[in-house]
Amino acid sequence: MRTGILGLAVMVSLTLLFTVREVSAHGTGYRRSELRAVALEFMYSTGEKMSYREAKVFSPRDEKFSFQSGRTDEAGRFSFVPDTEGKWRVIVRDEEGHQCTAEIDITSEFLAGVESKAPSQEQGGFFGGTELLVRALLGVSIIFNIAVIIWGKRHAHQ
Repeated sequence: MRTGILGLAVMVSLTLLFTVREVSAHGTGYRRSELRAVALEFMYSTGEKMSYREAKVFSPRDEKFSFQSGRTDEAGRFSFVPDTEGKWRVIVRDEEGHQCTAEIDITSEFLAGVESKAPSQEQGGFFGGTELLVRALLGVSIIFNIAVIIWGKRHAHQ
């Protein structure tokens, strides 16, 4: 009886050993892709990076459902690999309601790896390309105009 139990235990052990080997043979791996990616950097009007913010990519084929989603990195960067030509949209949002939309024109030459320059893009946002001094003056002007309106309404009723 002991030899029967011992033989059964050995048989079960050997079966498990070979079964586990077969199951573990399905592994993982990676390789560097030869596909061309589009890398973007997102920032606030102050120049501060939009770090770790929600990002969604929309293909020209489907404007409703995102092609890819994720988060920007610490430096506000986000990358995607387009699979068709046309105008792609990348929308980055934060929890406070700030949003930046990038529109990237992808050409067939870019997809084929022939185009040497990066895809054309439009810098989005209200403050895109303006200097800090201009933005500061605009802010002061808005505050001044609100103060004048409030002052005018108070003095009109007296």
